[in-house]
Amino acid sequence: MYKTVLAILLAAGATAAPAAVEINFNNPTGDIGTSHTYSNGGLSVTAYSLGGDLFGKSNGGDENGVGIASDPTGNNEIWGNSAIVLDVSSLLADQVTAAQFFMGSTTNGESWDVWAWNGSNFIQELTGNTELTWTDLPNWGSTDFYAFTSGGTTPNNNVLLGGLSAVGGVPEPSTWAMMLLGFGAMGFALRRRKRPALLAQIA
Repeated sequence: MYKTVLAILLAAGATAAPAAVEINFNNPTGDIGTSHTYSNGGLSVTAYSLGGDLFGKSNGGDENGVGIASDPTGNNEIWGNSAIVLDVSSLLADQVTAAQFFMGSTTNGESWDVWAWNGSNFIQELTGNTELTWTDLPNWGSTDFYAFTSGGTTPNNNVLLGGLSAVGGVPEPSTWAMMLLGFGAMGFALRRRKRPALLAQIA
């Protein structure tokens, strides 16, 4: 009987393993103002623009994500005098244990930088030129704000913020349902085990 109960508990625990929730920044498209909250799977993050309105792109390939509408090249991407700041405080409140991001449109040697807010200013934490590649957000859990900029000062060095992946948040409703089902089965199994002993005492 104890083996049965243990198996049920292990099954319930297995269903509770956290899964990554991906939040993509390619919807809505077009000029979406100076801020927008993106949500998926019960998690959300808010993007703010510095240097012009946010601009969503959904053109396929590496041209999916959010940039800046005032990009002088007309590509509506993050360029030298602009930035996108992500407020991740709601993810931290939901006990997200790790997060990754990916960039797009880093062609012809274009690059990007990631900055973390330390309470008084932004400190550069990462630089790269990858696209469509998940990269860990640095110093996760120690800051509420990350800024994403292009790696150069010329308008031709322009990039997109593609998406965010969050791990370890509050379990989804389906996970809670499986856990409750597992605990219910455990209680049923224990109740059946006690019943013969009670009948023997009555006899």
